[in-house]
Amino acid sequence: MMMFFNIQDLTKEKLQELIDNQVFENKELEYKDYSFTNGKIDEKNKDKFMKEIVSFANTNGGFIIIGMKEDNNRLPIEITGAGFPLTQYDNWLSSFRQLVLSRIRPHLHGIECKPVELTNGTIAIVIHVPKSYARPHSFWDGNKDEFYMRYANGITYMDIDDLRKQFLHLGYMQSQIQQFRKDRISMILANECVGDLGAKAKLVFHIIPKWSFELGNTIDLKIVDHNRSFLPISGDGWSYRYNADGFCIYSVDSSTRKIETYTQIFHNGIIEAVEIRLVSGYQPNQVYAWNETQKAVIQAAYRYRDVLLELNVPKPWHIYATILNAKGYYTQADGWSGTSAPLDRMIIQSLDGILDDGDSMDSALRPVFNSLSNAFGFKSSVCFDQNGNIQSSYLK
Repeated sequence: MMMFFNIQDLTKEKLQELIDNQVFENKELEYKDYSFTNGKIDEKNKDKFMKEIVSFANTNGGFIIIGMKEDNNRLPIEITGAGFPLTQYDNWLSSFRQLVLSRIRPHLHGIECKPVELTNGTIAIVIHVPKSYARPHSFWDGNKDEFYMRYANGITYMDIDDLRKQFLHLGYMQSQIQQFRKDRISMILANECVGDLGAKAKLVFHIIPKWSFELGNTIDLKIVDHNRSFLPISGDGWSYRYNADGFCIYSVDSSTRKIETYTQIFHNGIIEAVEIRLVSGYQPNQVYAWNETQKAVIQAAYRYRDVLLELNVPKPWHIYATILNAKGYYTQADGWSGTSAPLDRMIIQSLDGILDDGDSMDSALRPVFNSLSNAFGFKSSVCFDQNGNIQSSYLK
């Protein structure tokens, strides 16, 4: 059903095609003949409405069409509308979002709503509920949590086995992310990735979407081919090639012929960037000025975010940075006065940053760079202001 709808390009004619083509309700499509007087969501439908939203999020996601009448066979027969005009849509949307916020736990991100104008002066509303990677979600009635999921063309309570599977799935996804990170670090240390990286210290930056570990999820690699937003962390000149993992852009040192910076995107949407030049190409055992090195990585992170958004890779994304072969390395102190303490181990791993819908990139990057700055003996990263936002000079 996902291929049938482009929620940003919906018209009355597109909805009529559902009737003309006799498209049944199914696991990912629900018709609702709701009518909201003056755009208000009445008490009668509030609970049932939110339970439907929860059931989609806990299963495969899908679409709810408000203002579509169905027959006893669950076939659409008439576009009736939601009972109010487009001028009242903003009030309805505000009430809807407040209802989602107050009745669904944990908070469900990424719901999209689209009004479709009809000839009778009212609107239909198409709601896209994404498959959630923070499931299971519950409907909260003010006293207790109730869990629902979709079956063929309706909703049902989740029993204890269903809930156990969902919670085990969360743990499985987290272990998959951690295992991927460990495997890639091992391969980078063994020079089994994109070419000869040498044995000097290097910084590895990962953006790992949970979506990437769902069976069958892949991206269109042609979108990143010659996409300048996908450039490595440093390096003006660059080369590129497809490889067993996906697509890679890299820069080679002209004298040693070793790779000094690269960005790799995997078939499943994971992004990996390795930076050697700024970390070990300055002075022996000395990382280039830490504030400037962080600045380069942060700017790259914002570019990679834009690439993943263009590829429509859903959040949440886990963000990590790791410094390899690091023992004994130090850096110029932030502000250019003095030097840091030397790093005390070969592998320095940052804390996990998480970017979800509704979160800022700044909040996701802050634990990553604060923890790496701690490893050099700094209280925190100078890239962030007192409010936790990246300082504007670090984004230019």
